[in-house]
Amino acid sequence: MALFVNTNVASLSGQKNLMDVTARMNSSFEKLSSGSRINSARDDAAGLQISDRLTTQITGLNQASRNANDGISIAQIAEGALGEITNNIQRMRQLAVQGGNRTLSSDDRSALAEEFEKLGKVNNDIADRTAYGTLKILNGESPSEGFQIQSGAFSGEQDTVTTGNAKLAALFGKVADDESITGVMSALDSTNIQNYGTVGKLVAAYMVANDESGVQDAVSALFNNTVGDSVAANEMGKDNSITFNMSALATILSSEPTASTANASLIEAALTNVITVTGAVSTGWDDTQMNELYAFATDTLLDAMSDLVTQVDKQRAKLGAEQNGLTSMVRNNTTAVVNVSDSRARIQDTDFAAETAELTRNQIIQQASTTILSQANQLPQTALSLLR
Repeated sequence: MALFVNTNVASLSGQKNLMDVTARMNSSFEKLSSGSRINSARDDAAGLQISDRLTTQITGLNQASRNANDGISIAQIAEGALGEITNNIQRMRQLAVQGGNRTLSSDDRSALAEEFEKLGKVNNDIADRTAYGTLKILNGESPSEGFQIQSGAFSGEQDTVTTGNAKLAALFGKVADDESITGVMSALDSTNIQNYGTVGKLVAAYMVANDESGVQDAVSALFNNTVGDSVAANEMGKDNSITFNMSALATILSSEPTASTANASLIEAALTNVITVTGAVSTGWDDTQMNELYAFATDTLLDAMSDLVTQVDKQRAKLGAEQNGLTSMVRNNTTAVVNVSDSRARIQDTDFAAETAELTRNQIIQQASTTILSQANQLPQTALSLLR
């Protein structure tokens, strides 16, 4: 074996091995101190890309769950308000039942009508005031297609919360929609009043209670309809220019049917298509006709209140289904976060058992390399013995 002084190959080899083992130890220190197996792309380029995609999914799922919980909150607020609206309408229906007796005095009827009117106005107030923060969720400001909720981590993964419009005009519009009433309000007259379902009967009942011979005058009084042909009966909830007049509706409960000689035939013409009145009315209503009209007014109010309860219940049922759907989505997102996090951990997290074993091995090698390097550096010294 040749003996060189200028080039100590053994020392260079020792230095290389010591440098390599030190680099491996530094990598182990980084992995153990950070808890992550991948601290830069050089550690595992493909693994870094995969783990980052999984991180994107995890953060998206966590935020989606928070979004879904916000949607549940909106639905709960709306559903709670609708529950109180239902209670009020049930009480209004009870008052209509009570007012069906002809035994009540005018003062009694006024008291019933006052409470009836107030409850209807309170319902409109509840619809106007119910909000999620400053966002109105039960009046005309609520989108008809519902509030979109981003309940998933990726594009196209949305749900909706449909709170709807609970104002009385909107509820009567939904009643008309269920009854397939599409006629415009300004076209309602004595020849087609029967084609407007519950809305038409309410107009007829108002005419009887207020000795009103003009059908459109009754429409304007009840629905404040001044927008002309553009609004159909089933679209009342979508046009804020139409509002329902509770004071006018309450007159059906408070007023006793009367018919002046001038209006009798005109009112009878409108009534003919919704109720058959016994005998002629040219000189006013007789006792038999009064009983028939009382029954008609009572039935109209009862049916109208029942229809309103049905519409509110439909909104509540839809909100309940949407809450259940979003709750299920939160559970699914939470499960997905657990499983995706587990997948990411297998790629990204440090295996402390394996890494500490590797560190111990490298420490032993480093110590050995240091000792050998020290000995290798002494090799050129043997050349001096040849010079002595």
